[in-house]
Amino acid sequence: MKNFAFAVLSTAALLAGCSASSESTGDSGSAVAASPLKGNIDGKDFQGKSAVARKSGTDGKRSITVYDMDVKCEDFSPKAERELLTSIEWVAGTTKNLKLDFADLKGSQTVTFVISKGGSPTNVISNTGRIEVIEAPADKGSVGKIRIRASAQAHSVEGEIAVQVCE
Repeated sequence: MKNFAFAVLSTAALLAGCSASSESTGDSGSAVAASPLKGNIDGKDFQGKSAVARKSGTDGKRSITVYDMDVKCEDFSPKAERELLTSIEWVAGTTKNLKLDFADLKGSQTVTFVISKGGSPTNVISNTGRIEVIEAPADKGSVGKIRIRASAQAHSVEGEIAVQVCE
């Protein structure tokens, strides 16, 4: 819950400082690579090693955090230097092109690159890319699968990762 509250507050702060845009994301909408999730975040190679999914309110969405280190559901607040955050309908077959539209926040879909330096996180919101939910089991302790393609500024990732369902 602490992570969820932090994510909500961080997102609200970021949204307050962003300008609205309803333009196309520029993503082709093509399928995301089925290879292991990797890319570049903050000028360093990023390889997704673990991901956890937690309930995100009562709307059927899951808040998903992807790490480049081993993390389990019991690890409440891991000290990761780089991670990815998103929230998406937890239903197999769901596909969303990323977009941030202040006129339609409910229809928006983003991935946030979180870079921590000296204990202070910097959030970079990506509205260019795509998320695909491949497997979405409901049971706690089960493992689902997502594919992500996201880019913003000099940060980018693409690929597939297993997601441990925590709640």
